[in-house]
Amino acid sequence: MHLHATSLRRGLRLGATIALAGLAWFAVVFSASAESPSPSAEATTSPGPSASTPTVPTPGPSDAGWMFATPAPSDEVPRATAPPLPSLVVHPDGAGANGCYDCHSAVNDKQAAISASWKDSAHGQAAVTCADCHGGDPGTDQITKAMDPAIGYIGSPGRMETVGLCGSCHANVDKMRTSGLPTDQYVKYWSSVHGQRLVTANDTRVAVCTDCHGVHDVRKVSDPKSKVFTLNIPELCSSCHSDDKRMEPYGIPTDQLEVYSASVHGVALLENKDTRAPSCASCHGSHDAQPPTSTNVVEVCGKCHTATQDLYQQSRHSELQAAAPKCWTCHGTHDVSKPSSALFFHPKAPDYTCATCHDLTTHTLRLELSRFEKEEDRLCDSCHHPDSQIYVQIEGISDAVVSAEDAYEMADQRIQEAARLGMITADAEVALAGAKTSLIQAQAAVHTTKLSQVAELSTDAKAKAEAAMALATAKVDESVFRRQAMIIVLVFILLGVAFLFITKRRLDRELEEGQGASGG
Repeated sequence: MHLHATSLRRGLRLGATIALAGLAWFAVVFSASAESPSPSAEATTSPGPSASTPTVPTPGPSDAGWMFATPAPSDEVPRATAPPLPSLVVHPDGAGANGCYDCHSAVNDKQAAISASWKDSAHGQAAVTCADCHGGDPGTDQITKAMDPAIGYIGSPGRMETVGLCGSCHANVDKMRTSGLPTDQYVKYWSSVHGQRLVTANDTRVAVCTDCHGVHDVRKVSDPKSKVFTLNIPELCSSCHSDDKRMEPYGIPTDQLEVYSASVHGVALLENKDTRAPSCASCHGSHDAQPPTSTNVVEVCGKCHTATQDLYQQSRHSELQAAAPKCWTCHGTHDVSKPSSALFFHPKAPDYTCATCHDLTTHTLRLELSRFEKEEDRLCDSCHHPDSQIYVQIEGISDAVVSAEDAYEMADQRIQEAARLGMITADAEVALAGAKTSLIQAQAAVHTTKLSQVAELSTDAKAKAEAAMALATAKVDESVFRRQAMIIVLVFILLGVAFLFITKRRLDRELEEGQGASGG
């Protein structure tokens, strides 16, 4: 009895706990549902809380049709609710059929071209049919039935609806599992400057899926004919960002492609076809496109320049945080040039005022991007005065690096000279390769702003370069000795030939005289 009562009490307590937990869960869900805006609600102009990555639920087909989720707005644009996407239903009778292609490919040349484009596309190859995007009944040859809005035909979706339409498949894990494509593009897009402008300001001038990937001619990213193939990305972004009229409302310059094309990055990608070089998407992102801010630009550049990022983190510059010189301070943004020792000083020191480096109100350090827009202004003495102790340290860093660079250059020239003379220079080239490694390390160590570290590596590079120089000089001297010895040998050979020639002439004369005396 006692055990029975104890079990009964425990059961009652467990049941009460489960009931309370259920009520609490219901209250939380009900509260969240009540606070969440309905996709069909009217647009509101009151600003909402900012979010760096909006929470956007994965879209999918439902009885009520496909709806757009509403990303959280940015601080700059009033919040607006995205309109719902009309229901998209493929009529059951048309399952597995694609009568749309059969008809449209025979209508006229324009429709035939569209049909052929779809057939060769990534969607065509994956059996994503016309009705999967446009709805309707692809199983009938009656146009009024196939394109009847009453059964789900939507025709050409608007720009806002296009994002949700693409997301309905590309954010669906089950559909994308076999293709191996990521399913986070939909959420990333709404976090981008494009998506935020579209959903919060209904700005249909911004890029949507079809602007970059195509409409009927969608191709895989790895396809060189794709708009989003690595080598084609600069031209793709430029199709909007070089348009003065399109960019005017945003105050964005339109010369980025021209500037980028002349940069060390642009030359590597566009001229040398080096797909490892960064394109627009490498720095700004693709679906989640954002302009890198001053606070994260080091991390953005560090995606490729990992070793340099680590060195920068050791520097006094990185300790300054908000006012710290960043990558763009010395190297630029779209117009990144090849680093050189010319980045240390102006031929003549610039004029300085307090406002050059400090906010006159708070007296704190400040760095304005406009001060470093031109390559000739991205030098150490743009900030550091010649009378400062830091300037003296920079001179030491510059002298160490330049001295090592000069030693390397002289050794390289001497090795080339020896090679032109026909000498085997393999040992000197190996020594020079070691000098090159140390020199690169010394040049990179400049980012630490530590004279001792730069000087040590520069000294090592210089010593190795001088060793290569000595080996190459020995080769040149050996070549000179060989040429001199060859001249001496050649002289002896010529003398021998002359002696033999003279001897032969003498013998010939004696023979002629002997024959003449015998005949007489």
